[in-house]
Amino acid sequence: MFQIKNRFTGAVIFECELSADVVDKEYRFQLGFAVKKAVEARANLARANLAGAYLGGANLADANLARANLAGAYLGGANLADANLADANLADAYIGGANLARANLAGAYLGGANLARANLAGAYLADAKWSDGIIINKRPMQLYGLDYSVTILDDHMQIGCELHALSEWSDFDDRRIAQMDGLRSAKFWKAHKDALLSLAASAGRSVEIAAGMEDNT
Repeated sequence: MFQIKNRFTGAVIFECELSADVVDKEYRFQLGFAVKKAVEARANLARANLAGAYLGGANLADANLARANLAGAYLGGANLADANLADANLADAYIGGANLARANLAGAYLGGANLARANLAGAYLADAKWSDGIIINKRPMQLYGLDYSVTILDDHMQIGCELHALSEWSDFDDRRIAQMDGLRSAKFWKAHKDALLSLAASAGRSVEIAAGMEDNT
């Protein structure tokens, strides 16, 4: 029997027998199988320890995942419509292409999460958090295919591992930029500074605009 446990107390939340096709697979696949069984059984997965779970394409609509630990989980293409992810830990999770329509992400930790092409229409992001304690209330815009990945937040922008306020990015001189990653960062900023700052400053960044940018980069 495979057990899903409470991340804080270690108490068993749900258990099931693994199927023959996953019993010998890595733990992340076993955990993903158990999560899907739990959701099918309408189990309450609030506060569950689901770190690293493989849930690609899983149907998790309406699931209660409040305060669950989903750090490093793979949720690519998963259906999380109307799911409760309030205060969940989604650090470094892959959520690309997932359906998060109307999901509750209030207070969720999204630092390092990949949200490329995720559908966040109607999702509630109030007081969601990025790294360094930065609060976000809008869907992050993420751009890929450049020399560095770029994440544009409410008032901050992360380029590669460099995370700064938009006002700081605007004021950085060539020397400060070069200190980040030498010639590579200097060339990148010279080529993309105006476009990125203009994009970050644009009002009413929509899911459609973000999706278009991701498709073109």
